[in-house]
Amino acid sequence: MGLLGEFGELLLPRRCAGCGRESVSLCTSCLQLLGGIPRAMEPRYGRIPIVGVCEYDSRISRMVVGFKDEGRRDILDPLALALARSIVAALDLTGYIGGGIRLFPAPSSERARRRRGGSHTVSLAERASELSPELPLEVHDVLLARGTRDQVGLGAHDRARNVARTQYLDHAELAKIRPNQTRSEASEPSVDLVVDDFSTTGATLAESARLLASVQIRPAAGVVLGLGRGGTRFVSPFTV
Repeated sequence: MGLLGEFGELLLPRRCAGCGRESVSLCTSCLQLLGGIPRAMEPRYGRIPIVGVCEYDSRISRMVVGFKDEGRRDILDPLALALARSIVAALDLTGYIGGGIRLFPAPSSERARRRRGGSHTVSLAERASELSPELPLEVHDVLLARGTRDQVGLGAHDRARNVARTQYLDHAELAKIRPNQTRSEASEPSVDLVVDDFSTTGATLAESARLLASVQIRPAAGVVLGLGRGGTRFVSPFTV
């Protein structure tokens, strides 16, 4: 941190990104929220299970908003580690025994990317990959989105309508995926996962999975930080 940044912290001490109370990036209580036992949800929309490590609540919401909209890069590692735990649990759920693991981050609109300096889901996925060197993770930023209404406060049906047909493929990025990485041609089939920050009804990840399936990429599961209460039911907890 430069001298200007240190001086700024003297004037405006850093606050916990979850509760805002303590002069740390994340207090012990908020860190513990990210360390829960992974659970899989059967979403209301879509056919793939979605795995997360915590219940999506106001503190998790503030962490995610702080990271993606307020420049709280200091909490990238804790969030990415939590996402990595979701990835490991999703691999367990799918019966993974080897081969490549491809992560497809859910998209942000071009306007949001410009405002944030990039995609926050891509940043989370890439950092989770860096923090998990033992796993052959590859991040493919092929999903883009048109602008939609904010999902906060929307009911299940409104969420589904809000994201329907709003995503599209970046064919230039898609072309960078080597042909021999496709499921039909690979000697060791890859496991494909879609990634987001949280999921309530599964509508966003269902739209991502639908679009990827149109180019023969079929995600086995979704992985997120927080799970809301919009699914049909929770599957038994994992032990990882």
